[in-house]
Amino acid sequence: MRRIFLVTALLALLGAGLHMMTAPADAQTAAPVTVTETPVTVAPAPDAPPGVVPRTMIHVDDGPEAAAAMAKAARDASLALAWKSLPQSQKTLAVGSVLVLVAVTAALLYLAMSTDMLRDNTPSTFAGVTSATGKPLRRAFSLAQSQMAWWFVIVLAAYLYLFLVTGELDTLTGQALCLMGLGTGTAMGAAMVEQNKTNPILAAYQGVLAQMADPATPPADLPTLTATRDTLARQLASRDFVHDILTDANGISLHRFQTAVWTVVIGVLFLIETVVHRKMPDLDPYSLGVLGISAGTYLGFKIPEQPN
Repeated sequence: MRRIFLVTALLALLGAGLHMMTAPADAQTAAPVTVTETPVTVAPAPDAPPGVVPRTMIHVDDGPEAAAAMAKAARDASLALAWKSLPQSQKTLAVGSVLVLVAVTAALLYLAMSTDMLRDNTPSTFAGVTSATGKPLRRAFSLAQSQMAWWFVIVLAAYLYLFLVTGELDTLTGQALCLMGLGTGTAMGAAMVEQNKTNPILAAYQGVLAQMADPATPPADLPTLTATRDTLARQLASRDFVHDILTDANGISLHRFQTAVWTVVIGVLFLIETVVHRKMPDLDPYSLGVLGISAGTYLGFKIPEQPN
């Protein structure tokens, strides 16, 4: 399943890149236009000479669809002309930027699925315990680590897109750096909270492991300790990505849900604004404030939060 997901993501990114490269071919295609013909009868003037009959003319109303289609065709033609006017060296750099984005995104997806890069730091081992389906247990995904990775990919994609369409390198903005800094700061704050907080389930799990490794433990107690170890390990392990980042001991928590939703919404709008206006957007202070409040709320509630 992970390989299928990775291949699908790669194909989607390559398809988007090829679509941007082949914009000249699409510039010749226009959407169908609905034309409305309305007969209009024009009566002769009062002082017209005898024998002049009323005339009927056809008024053609091509509607707003035609204006939108003409604007799109002009925009596509300008993109096609701009691409044709680029020297070969810049075209090579543009293709290279698409490949870099594909490679970085693919590497991030692969590492996220095959390593613990976006997961919690504890426990250090599951001692060979498997899930109910026989799969090895993995650490739970971290919301803060995932948020940091999200903003990294968002800003990188916007930067490479702008380089692709404008050829400029100085397209980063202060807001883009704020978004990356917000993701990094949230991850660092979450790590500090985790380091100074006691997880009772993790403490119980580590205590059971210590008892099982102690030579003085009676062999008759090992089956009970093993069952306890397996139960605690499954409680600490990952279920799935969405469940891990949204839930704590009480189920889906509002502060986690709020942080995840605002992060996704503003990230998508950031990319849309970049594509439409061909520059990184200047986010207003309120948008950054929403993200800051969400991050602060998440860290504040994380201090007393108990893991799921």
